[in-house]
Amino acid sequence: MKTLKTLKVLLILVAITLVGCDNNDDQQTTPATPTDGFTISGTFNGTENAYITIDQADANGDTFPDYYNFFFTDGRMTDSFGDVGVGYAYGYSDNTTNMVKLKILAGPSNPSLTSGVISSGNTYISSSVLTSGFNAGYSVDSLLGYDLEPDPTFGTENGVDFCHVPEANGIWYYVGTSGPMVIVNAINIDYSTPSNSTIDLDYTFLDTNGTTITGHYEGTLGIILD
Repeated sequence: MKTLKTLKVLLILVAITLVGCDNNDDQQTTPATPTDGFTISGTFNGTENAYITIDQADANGDTFPDYYNFFFTDGRMTDSFGDVGVGYAYGYSDNTTNMVKLKILAGPSNPSLTSGVISSGNTYISSSVLTSGFNAGYSVDSLLGYDLEPDPTFGTENGVDFCHVPEANGIWYYVGTSGPMVIVNAINIDYSTPSNSTIDLDYTFLDTNGTTITGHYEGTLGIILD
């Protein structure tokens, strides 16, 4: 098993290798029955791309990431432009209409992450309004939306226009008192060819009104260092 210092070095090499921190190509063909996406009240919303952002700051000094963010979208994502306005650390392509963000914190909800990293075959709890302890207060960072309207465009990368995704537009669901359950069936970070990194993951999201949302993703994985 790699130590975190080794992992961080490898992840830095991955980030250097990536172009614009977006190594996740849009799906080229649409299957007859798509499975990469989330379902609300029987309605399926596709998210053909997945990204993971990994904390580098290690504010508590335990040598392991303090948090991870999983993003699932039907568009592209980048952090090449830095913080563009308060709350906008990432850019989303202007064709993004569906998005899921699940923030997984090391600590009471996920004690294994205080001495290890996210790995295959494990279940993690994403942040909720009851999240407490180190890194508490991130409940708004686990959320889900569809019919989104990215705006305005603030940069172009590799021919793709990137925007904010304001919560004033679209239909949003926010996590309630029970944090979303994230089941990592398999994860593979390919250090030599980052674009070959993959993940197979399922999640269950209970929103503030008690609506149950289920989701799945299996495919390539973009990597961003926070």
